[in-house]
Amino acid sequence: MKNMMHSKTGLIVILAIFIVFSLLSARLFNGVRIDLTEGQLYTLTDETQKILSELESTVTLKLYFSEKATAELPGLRTYAHRIKELLEEYENLADGKLKVAFVDPIPFSEEEDEASAAGLQGVPVGIRGDEIYFGLVGTNDNDGEEVISFFQPDKEQFVEYELTKLIYNLSNPELPVVGIVSGININGGFDYMTRQRQPAWVVMQQMEDLFDVRPLADDIDEIDAEIDILLLVHPKNLSQQMLFAIDQFVMKGGRALIFVDPFAEADQPPAPMAATASRRSDLAPLLSKWGVTLEDGHIVGDFANSLVVNMGGGRNPVRHIGLLGLDANGFNNNDVVMAGLESINLASVGILKSLEGATTTIMPLIQSSTESQPLAASLLNELQNPEALMESFAPTGEQYTLAARITGPANSAFPKGVEIEEQEAVAEEPDAGAADAEPVKVKRLLVPEVVKSDNINVIVVADTDVLTDRLWVQVQQFFGQRVISPWADNAGFLVNALENLAGNEDLINIRSRGRFSRPFTKVEELRRHAEEQFLAQQQVLQDRLQETEAKLLELEQMRGDGDSAILSEEQELELARFQDEKIKIRKELRDVQHQLDRDIESLGAELKMINIFLVPLLLTLLLVLMRFIRKRVA
Repeated sequence: MKNMMHSKTGLIVILAIFIVFSLLSARLFNGVRIDLTEGQLYTLTDETQKILSELESTVTLKLYFSEKATAELPGLRTYAHRIKELLEEYENLADGKLKVAFVDPIPFSEEEDEASAAGLQGVPVGIRGDEIYFGLVGTNDNDGEEVISFFQPDKEQFVEYELTKLIYNLSNPELPVVGIVSGININGGFDYMTRQRQPAWVVMQQMEDLFDVRPLADDIDEIDAEIDILLLVHPKNLSQQMLFAIDQFVMKGGRALIFVDPFAEADQPPAPMAATASRRSDLAPLLSKWGVTLEDGHIVGDFANSLVVNMGGGRNPVRHIGLLGLDANGFNNNDVVMAGLESINLASVGILKSLEGATTTIMPLIQSSTESQPLAASLLNELQNPEALMESFAPTGEQYTLAARITGPANSAFPKGVEIEEQEAVAEEPDAGAADAEPVKVKRLLVPEVVKSDNINVIVVADTDVLTDRLWVQVQQFFGQRVISPWADNAGFLVNALENLAGNEDLINIRSRGRFSRPFTKVEELRRHAEEQFLAQQQVLQDRLQETEAKLLELEQMRGDGDSAILSEEQELELARFQDEKIKIRKELRDVQHQLDRDIESLGAELKMINIFLVPLLLTLLLVLMRFIRKRVA
């Protein structure tokens, strides 16, 4: 047998067995995949698989990627290859209801025209500035279209959510219905300060382009079943029956986006009442049952995120610690609602706190910096100079929650119902000559259908001014048309939140996945440590260099123009010494930079040595050990 294995016949038999095994495995295990990545990057979530299994009509996806034009962009090409593999996985799981095509839109081709016409973003690269495309166009049988204009590599953890949302929207083309209850004139109205009628806020226009927006009366006792998302803006002085309606909507599984405020600057009562009227939102009976509270009478002062405001009248601009401009450092970038947002501006924003014993989970979406402190909201009533807020400002070192997602089990605020008083309906027309009778009031008990929910889904924001035009957009009139120029992502935050809440339960539960790119974290840590040392040493040398140059300049100026001033011999020696010192410091700076480069190169060489030699060495040692053990056993 041993001789046969080393003969030509044995080799032919082994080759034949290998070929037969390859053919059988290709047929038997066709489509079988094993995902061995740490974050299961190529395994779609159960929620995505369920949405794909429930597709009723055919959805077509076209991935436009500039293959030839990205020849010198290996990172982008690698990411595109992974997106292709992910789309193939979608297609495999959709049972024929999803068709995927890959298109290379080469310059000046019909495919490039298609990509541009569909709204895909062309990015110029190279010396000639050729545009590359890396986007997706989805269509359904009813000529509906959804687009991802460009796959941003820095948003790769949300790529499954974006793809699944696009497919879901194409298979469910009806616009989500948003019901609005607002204590502020978000639809426009009379401004008591300017004595003029104001147009609707720009966010209303943004919503109406994407949703079926329906204003709701504030005295209803039940919210229509057609409403997908409830939007509350500055809820204030709501009746018991309205609170009951909101409570039951959430208990039954309805999603809500709520903007509350300890001091709503946009809530401007008539002039005689302005100083004493409350501008605080009031939804405490419901918020407390959902496990959260809006801290009473306090706003957040945040120096690190404060915006600079122009005081006018020739005065210098000052920092306003009650007017905040937050960036990605204050966002929960693991929640899809915050994906892609760069900045959000808020004014007199409140503090959301989780209540002790809450059954829900409070997940912060936006937080202040550690250079923050709660301030009395009453300070804003007659604030003339924002600098006054700094007089007693003492940061606590804590981060405060400004917006949060609330999920999990919750109880109704009205487990026994609520009794309301209403006018009795009149069955018959009164006699023509009869005197008008006093309206008869009758009491009615509103009984809850649901007193406990297994999982509510609510987003609460502790600011209403975030929606006002002045904090995020510039609006100009151009030949009778409103020209909108956003300078912050306030509307993007609103739309993201509504779109997320509008999705079905499976879509909402798709969270961020791992990243395809796997940087060498240890290498980056060592690199940062080396750079910190370099920067510290560089700063010392830069300071010495500035001092030396200042002294050189002083001595040079003593010479004056021409020979009008003559330096003493000691001064000339001092001048020469400083010139030598300057040359020496510049050399030390170069040496420090070169040392940093050498350290990084040395680290890279060590890693290469480990990868090239260590693994083979370990395998060799393992084989030697196994051979030794076999000999001992024999």
